[in-house]
Amino acid sequence: MRPQTFAEKALARAAGLKETRAGEIVTVSPDRLLSHDNTAAIARIFYQELNAERVVNPEALCIVLDHASPPPTPKHAQNHAETRAFVRQQGIRHFFEVGRGICHQVLSEEGLVLPGDLILGADSHTTHYGWLGAFGAGIGRTEMAVLWATGRLWLRVPESIRIRLHGTLPPGVAAKDLCLYLSRELGADGGLYYSIEFAGPGVHHLSLESRMVIPNSMAEIGAKNAYLPPDVPVFEYLAARSGQTIEQLRARALYPDEDADYAAEYDLFLDRLEPLVACPHSIEKVQPLSALAGQKVDLAFIGTCTNGRLEDLAAAADVLRGRHVHPQTRLIIIPASQQVLQAALQQGLLTTLVEAGAMIGVPGCGPCMGNHLGIPAAGEVVISTANRNFKGRMGQPEAEIYLASPAVVAASAVLGRIASPLELEGKAPPAQGATEPALGTVRQSERHFTTPTSRRQVAGTPQPHGRVWKYGDNVNTDQIFPGKYTYTANTPEEIAAHALEDLDPAFAGAVQAGDVIVGGVNFGCGSSREQAVTCLKYKGVRAIVARSFARIFYRNALNQGLAAIVCPEAVDAARNGDAVEIDLAAGVIRLPAGDFAFPPFPEHVRAILEAGGLVAFVKAGMFQK
Repeated sequence: MRPQTFAEKALARAAGLKETRAGEIVTVSPDRLLSHDNTAAIARIFYQELNAERVVNPEALCIVLDHASPPPTPKHAQNHAETRAFVRQQGIRHFFEVGRGICHQVLSEEGLVLPGDLILGADSHTTHYGWLGAFGAGIGRTEMAVLWATGRLWLRVPESIRIRLHGTLPPGVAAKDLCLYLSRELGADGGLYYSIEFAGPGVHHLSLESRMVIPNSMAEIGAKNAYLPPDVPVFEYLAARSGQTIEQLRARALYPDEDADYAAEYDLFLDRLEPLVACPHSIEKVQPLSALAGQKVDLAFIGTCTNGRLEDLAAAADVLRGRHVHPQTRLIIIPASQQVLQAALQQGLLTTLVEAGAMIGVPGCGPCMGNHLGIPAAGEVVISTANRNFKGRMGQPEAEIYLASPAVVAASAVLGRIASPLELEGKAPPAQGATEPALGTVRQSERHFTTPTSRRQVAGTPQPHGRVWKYGDNVNTDQIFPGKYTYTANTPEEIAAHALEDLDPAFAGAVQAGDVIVGGVNFGCGSSREQAVTCLKYKGVRAIVARSFARIFYRNALNQGLAAIVCPEAVDAARNGDAVEIDLAAGVIRLPAGDFAFPPFPEHVRAILEAGGLVAFVKAGMFQK
């Protein structure tokens, strides 16, 4: 067998094949399935659209109520009630109630994901499980419903990037800084559709909780999954939780071959990193902490699936001990799980945090997606340990969100402005740009992944024919469909009413059936929420043309039967308001500036489009063994 990456090995195992090759489409049977507060909406697709009755493998399904915990409105409460009813009807054993914590932290603590496993989750940060040596990828609601009904789903085997870590993090620098650095250097689409596979001795110098930050954050640069090689500390962690022995866990683990084919390889020197901050409204807009010192802060937030663990609370407590939050700043701290909360209580960390003026929230996602517990006001500045700072991400598009490590967030809360913990000790932070470049390229081949598009369409399907609505790069899911409506807008009319609300408030009232959206690179980045596609579909949008698409948005579009077309030449030529016609059968986009051809979809994907979407594809019996 030829040398293989981790991704190729993991998807071969999940597909029952001896080997796979990047670019292939395979049908996989995941070891674990994950949903959370979106379970009720997925159940409606399962029962009403697929006409399914029983989950084929209830033991594989894990459900955690965490995104609005406890529910802040009657609609959220009803959503939870419907989820509980589904759990009872289907006999779901791995169900975790409000207050248990954030899904990714909980499944890790419960030992439900093991090395070499494939876990697919209706959450974009399912990349998290790479810290355990598993393949974790986010998918949409419809795909999850299909998995409940069939146990199987199509996946494209991704190309891979290898990043070798060397050395150790210097004092005052956290894994968060490593992730922000990669976001800046590689860009918000730098990992688009890739498997990002970490290697090197530096991995083993990181604490387990620091390792959890890394694959979780790789979702922000578009990665399909991210992987860290499991070692003895990981096996010991899981052996204490999973019922498996260290030997059994070691035997399950998958490791890439040293001479596997990688699209790019980098060396990253941890000892050269410095404290960093991501600025509004982009994860790639990263600057040294020293360059932002003095920026006023109204709200500081420590938590989320990226940075709400015991190590993070301890770092904040070290900064806050004997000090108090600035009188014009609020500090919210939400532990990632009940176990983290209990440990922080036992170690006295909560006493330190509360005495300093922090508010402690119920374990869960909190204000991360903007529907609960700590939403900022218009014009306020937030510094957060969360993974995203999109415009409107925390529920208020007129707020500005900065991202930083827990210690920096805590110090900023004390001083009421972005600050280094060193300032509290009377020391000067490192001068801006004082460190050497941390990332070196070992090898980088030309990118050989092009998002496929279709030349064929089922006879009788309406051809997109209308006006162009043109937008820029990195249009994210919060701009397309704000997260604050995720669990309260349920009908097509309610969902459509919020289309592009935080990007173009005039769009929902003026768009017409047949219109086409044109975007730049990485269109649809961010959350896995399927409403970012369905809100456009319900408004009559027939196609989206872009330079490139975020992976989950692209899958969601195809699975909804909405043509997502990659054609950079057409993007360059299109102007807002242009008349446009797309001939899906001929593979041509017609604009005033000329005609532009686009390439075909793979056969399997084309079949889903021709069926009218994934639900119709499954109901037609086209997904049988």
